[in-house]
Amino acid sequence: MPKRAPRYEDLDEPASGALSGLLARAQRRPVDTLAVVLAMACTGMVFVNALALQSGRHPAPLFGEAAPAATPHAAAPQRNELVAQVQQALTDIGYYDGAVDGLMGARTGAAIRAFEQAQKMEPTGAPSDRLLAAALVAPPRRAASLVPAPAPAPLPQSAPATTGSTSISAPKLMAVQKALAKLGYGPVSVDGKMGAGTRAAIINFERDRNMPETGEPTPPVLRALQATTGAPLQ
Repeated sequence: MPKRAPRYEDLDEPASGALSGLLARAQRRPVDTLAVVLAMACTGMVFVNALALQSGRHPAPLFGEAAPAATPHAAAPQRNELVAQVQQALTDIGYYDGAVDGLMGARTGAAIRAFEQAQKMEPTGAPSDRLLAAALVAPPRRAASLVPAPAPAPLPQSAPATTGSTSISAPKLMAVQKALAKLGYGPVSVDGKMGAGTRAAIINFERDRNMPETGEPTPPVLRALQATTGAPLQ
């Protein structure tokens, strides 16, 4: 005879029986049951308050925060005794003017290279026992020879002001202008400047005497003016 398949009602029988037993027990001992329920409720409230309802930081939290990782600090450069000795030796002979601190830097490297070049050594720029030995016996660095500054050239004597294309001083030209105005070759401005009026007056003076018309106070014009006025041009 085939077996009967289990029904859902049969599967729920153990759970239903346990629940029925708990209910029956609670009915028999209601005070104890109430005490257990209240204790469980209080315990739950304590956990909820500790985990979710606290606004400030608890002095002894259940779940501590991870401590921040320490920031690594760069190690301070260490003093090197060989570098310090090289710096002192190069200072004594005039190649290094920095601090004798035993730290290799750009200034120390430049001083080492300058010393190596002066001593016909391979320029490495690095401290070494060989370099230190050479620096300890090397003579002091010679200062650059001072070349005497050349004496300042004497200032040229200021030449008399000339007028235009002729090499005649302004006072001399004023005398020419006065002579031309006196002789009626005008109007002429007596200002010591070679202008159009002075040039036209000279041309008229030259034309009247059948001289080449230059319009310039040339030596022949000056001699002719002196001869005409009967007085030196001054």
